Amino acid sequence: MMILAMAQITKTTPAPCETSTIIEANFPDVVLITGANSQLAQALLRVAAEVGYLFSNTGIPFKLCALNRSQLDITNAANIAAVFSQYRPNWVINCAAYNAVDAAENDIVKAHRVNALGPELLAQQCLQSGARLLHVSSDYVFGGNAAHDIDHNAENVSEGVIDPAAKPHYLASPCVELDHPKPLSEYAKSKLLGEQKVFAVFGDRATVVRTSWLYGQDGHNFVKTMLKLMQTQPSLQVIDDQIGCPTWSDALARVMWQLVAAQCSGLFHYSAKGQCSWHEFAVEIQQQALVLNLLNQPVVILPISSTAYAKQALTRGVNVAKRPSYSVLNSDKLQFTLATHARHSMFDNIEWQDWRQQLNQMLRQLS
Repeated sequence: MMILAMAQITKTTPAPCETSTIIEANFPDVVLITGANSQLAQALLRVAAEVGYLFSNTGIPFKLCALNRSQLDITNAANIAAVFSQYRPNWVINCAAYNAVDAAENDIVKAHRVNALGPELLAQQCLQSGARLLHVSSDYVFGGNAAHDIDHNAENVSEGVIDPAAKPHYLASPCVELDHPKPLSEYAKSKLLGEQKVFAVFGDRATVVRTSWLYGQDGHNFVKTMLKLMQTQPSLQVIDDQIGCPTWSDALARVMWQLVAAQCSGLFHYSAKGQCSWHEFAVEIQQQALVLNLLNQPVVILPISSTAYAKQALTRGVNVAKRPSYSVLNSDKLQFTLATHARHSMFDNIEWQDWRQQLNQMLRQLS
């Protein structure tokens, strides 16, 4: 648990907003973060001291408490009630999640308990106590559509070989909040259900942020996995027909603190700018890591289709869950809302940078 000092602040009430709901309220006295060991919770804690000015000129004006699963089990209503009674939070940021996408296919009950029941129980307790809830969801609630689908030659895809003449193409039409979700996996279904449960309890007072391809200095994520493999393997195969956008956890954390400071409600999308495939992401990781001396020498990074990758995984006894062919998120609504209603803009605007720029800042911290 981490607790930061509390200071007195002056109440401010943002003007009404067409794209989100602004709740008239004092800034929080206590912010409770669930899933304290997650990479996002760690980013929220790390960034908090840097963004205190969003709330006050004298530093962070509230107590910040982060609890891990042993301290707060979000699937246990009695445990939640006891924690709320002890800490009396004004805001709860839910970073607790079941994120094992492939494992969820065979662990449906647990995935739905953590990703759907947990947010519902938190929302019910928040409603009862008068606290606000910020819940985090995923781009995987989308499955891609006809305009976004990858167009490979079927024979080449089945063999895992990408013909340059049949290179994937996709239209630049990122998903907006009004787009109809189409979850393809049990993980995605559980995340969508979690959103729906939160809104069912809170209505327009709920705050939900969908994000994509999250990585950071903490926990397990694609960037850290790639760096490790690039140090030990002569070559890698990385999927080339899933298009999304990598997002740095520290940038997401800054956005989330702005939402709390501005007292905003609604459904929002957030990712870095731009889009890429996992293969393009891996190539960029290697190029930047070599420049920063995080790697000694390059390795061969080969593209592979999702179909071929899944077939290879089956030979190892791994059932790969279906993932969206295109799940790039449009963050315009969130950017407009924060630009209109935030008390202060972020000092360096890293949250609105291209994904390559965010990656560079994260890797520089590692170096």
